Amino acid sequence: MIRTKLLNIFLFFISIIFFSYVFYVQCFRHDFYNRRAKQQHEKKFILLGARGNIYDRNGVPIATSEQCFSIFCTPRYTVDAARLAGELSRISGRSMSHIRQLIDKGEFFWVQMKVNRELRDRYLAISDPSVGYTHDLSRRYNMPEIFASVVGKCGIDNRGIEGLEFQFDDILSGEAGFSVYQKDPAGGIFPYHNYPEKKPQPGRDIYLTIDLQLQAILYDKLKECLGKEDAHAAAGLIIEPKTGEILAMVNIGRSGDNRNHAVCDEFEPGSTFKLVPVTFAMLSGVRETDRIDTETGKISVRGHVIHDYRNYGVVTLRQAVAHSSNVAMVKLSSKFDRERFLLLVRDFGFGELTGVEFPGEVRGRIPEAKRVNDIDFATLTFGQGLTVNMLQLAMAYQAIANGGVLYKPAIVRKIMDEQRTVYNASPLRIRRVIDESVARSLTDILCAVVEEGSGAAAAFNGMKIAGKTGTAQKVVNGAYSKSRVIATFVGYFPAADPDYLIMLMIDEPKTGYWASTIAAPVFREVAQSVCQMNSHHYAAK
Repeated sequence: MIRTKLLNIFLFFISIIFFSYVFYVQCFRHDFYNRRAKQQHEKKFILLGARGNIYDRNGVPIATSEQCFSIFCTPRYTVDAARLAGELSRISGRSMSHIRQLIDKGEFFWVQMKVNRELRDRYLAISDPSVGYTHDLSRRYNMPEIFASVVGKCGIDNRGIEGLEFQFDDILSGEAGFSVYQKDPAGGIFPYHNYPEKKPQPGRDIYLTIDLQLQAILYDKLKECLGKEDAHAAAGLIIEPKTGEILAMVNIGRSGDNRNHAVCDEFEPGSTFKLVPVTFAMLSGVRETDRIDTETGKISVRGHVIHDYRNYGVVTLRQAVAHSSNVAMVKLSSKFDRERFLLLVRDFGFGELTGVEFPGEVRGRIPEAKRVNDIDFATLTFGQGLTVNMLQLAMAYQAIANGGVLYKPAIVRKIMDEQRTVYNASPLRIRRVIDESVARSLTDILCAVVEEGSGAAAAFNGMKIAGKTGTAQKVVNGAYSKSRVIATFVGYFPAADPDYLIMLMIDEPKTGYWASTIAAPVFREVAQSVCQMNSHHYAAK
């Protein structure tokens, strides 16, 4: 009797333990075992949404996405590790010892990413259950050397990491979908209509303001100049003055870097900045025919001697700008109200972000009026003691070319979702900087730079061009270098009703020194090519 009771008690406790475990498994571990069952009987494939394309203003593709595959290996499923290592090494080109180390670890690893269908089939022909693939997308770039610094690139995960790919990643990225397949006991995969699926959604397409032909022209001329001058870097912009649209943006580095020097680098503008003090002088009543005595080509400001290239004697304001006289600018500025002058500097857009749709733009540095002494203010008038980015400087000239109205620079023209336009850009006016009459007078003065002054090498075929040269010494170890300079030229044409504004920057040319002999000739070559491309338009004019 006692034995029977003990046996019943034992069985009772065993039953409690059993049913408790069953309850635990069914109620508390349901999700875990459900996932394991699905892993054994189902295979989920992630279907990436195609990344949106990037086009130039005329619909020519610059960046597109193509279907591809990524190969992986799960070593614990292999039937012959030595054979597997040899086959993977042969197809991928990776060393067998490295592949064998990865296999011996027994952990999942990627064999090769973003391969085409033919290469995928070669991997699958190994017939090893440890080898599989996933669907992937590969980014393809049209003329990457020309657009690299602007469009940027994507990482291995198809996310933008540089340039416009990074800036507009949320817009370009598609929405991933999935498809679930059933697995048979032998590991084979086949579709099953009751299993869930979600179609991937493609990203939106972006149309830039950039023109492929103009981009190619600018790139070719700058690359040629980079090699000829043995420069550190070269950058260029072509802008439509009436709208602020960027028609071309090129950056070339000697080391092959993809940095956007036009937006992400700041530098002292040198004589191209003389546009601002000349504007202020004219707003203060100075006329272009008023005379300025540059004395002997030297002037002393509190013991600091400022030089001209040579002695120009007595010159008009027009001649002072044409010959880029530093002394004339200093003498003009001696009567300036410094606070009002620096307000005009900011009105032109210096010291503020342009707002261009590009990551990493630098603001530049403008001194405060109360912290500027006499020497600093004197040198400020010919572009020393402040920094700008290249796009800021180009847009200041755009304001003059556009009759005194500053526009926001634009690089995106429209955004499309399949066949539907979701964004259509329009010119964005920032402010009127000066009156139209003053802008016309400044254009006339800038024409003198090309017709009779330092920008003579920019002239061609009787085209009326307004422009300005700039040769800025670089600061090295706290002092201005006598050998390392930045040569710039900015100009627009036809001067009376400009279609194009072109700005060029050559950083540290080795074989030359002055912008008049380095940057101005490149401007002429670019402008000539642009005119030839639009020969019918200018013939009609």
